Amino acid sequence: MAHSLPRLDLPALDSLLRTPGVTAVDFTAAWCGPCKTMEPVLDALATEYRGRVRVVAVDVDDEPAIAQRFDVRSMPTLVLVRDGREVGRVVGSRARAFVSGVFDRALAGDVAIAAP
Repeated sequence: MAHSLPRLDLPALDSLLRTPGVTAVDFTAAWCGPCKTMEPVLDALATEYRGRVRVVAVDVDDEPAIAQRFDVRSMPTLVLVRDGREVGRVVGSRARAFVSGVFDRALAGDVAIAAP
């Protein structure tokens, strides 16, 4: 299944992160098996949370500067940003219900969401 999330470069991501609200940035790579497991989960949640959470993808091989800026060391890593500030991070492949709960926490105002 092809990832249907928008893939962003640094200028597009910077612009998006300055937009008020919650953005989930999926750091992924074409060769990453667990990333492929997360693709349908994030694609479904992007639809379910449309209008509340923006879900985008960054390929770490295509955009290494973004991965370095966010200190991403393994994939998949999902970084949640609300109003320009990182509020959460999930490392590794997770179930849909887990990721949905993380989105809900970010929307509710939590600022310390961590799931290494």
